[in-house]
Amino acid sequence: MKLQKEEYVPMADVLLRSLARDLSVFEAENHLFNSGYLQAMQSKTDEVRAKEAADLVLVQQKQSTEDLYILGNQLSKPLKILNMVIKKANVKTSLATDVLNKIKKRNFEGALMSLNSLKQIVSAQSALLQAKGMKADMLTTLEDAFTAITAKSNEQTAFQQQRKAFTSTNNHLYKELYQYISEVAQLGKIIFSGEQKASEYTIDRILAMLHSSKGDSSTGSSPKEES
Repeated sequence: MKLQKEEYVPMADVLLRSLARDLSVFEAENHLFNSGYLQAMQSKTDEVRAKEAADLVLVQQKQSTEDLYILGNQLSKPLKILNMVIKKANVKTSLATDVLNKIKKRNFEGALMSLNSLKQIVSAQSALLQAKGMKADMLTTLEDAFTAITAKSNEQTAFQQQRKAFTSTNNHLYKELYQYISEVAQLGKIIFSGEQKASEYTIDRILAMLHSSKGDSSTGSSPKEES
């Protein structure tokens, strides 16, 4: 999964908690990873956080992204059930699985393409699929999801376009913060290789957790690449 700039701060927050806990282990392996390093990473994270908090468009973009994650997660259950029906009906397509995988990776543009093709198959094979247990309103569910995800994806893109100037002006801050993120993640994975704790320093794992927590908040967040 590609780390978006809007995800740098929450990613850094997660790594900072792990680093603070494991600081003595890090320092034993590399003396540069000491309390001064920890404080410098925290300061850079807070600096970027403050910049973003003052940017209204980013706040809107983050909400749009979170809404997109929620829409994707809401489609997961009906797609899994539909996939069971498709296999039982012996319809030769892996599109339901493809949509699920792309949603998991937050590749919504790709998910929409596969979802559009899946709608056509469900429409053409409706009688057979319903005979094997598909709900009568499944096509409507897919169409509504396609419409909602398309609209939210377009909204997110519009916000990303509006933020180009902000990103360009503050790009050096993001690069500096990413340097901390990559260094801590790399050394953490090496130090704890073969241990469960290594996952706490694996960017893809942390990113998946952040995305899942955003989606889960609806019941209590690859968005398009940002330039």
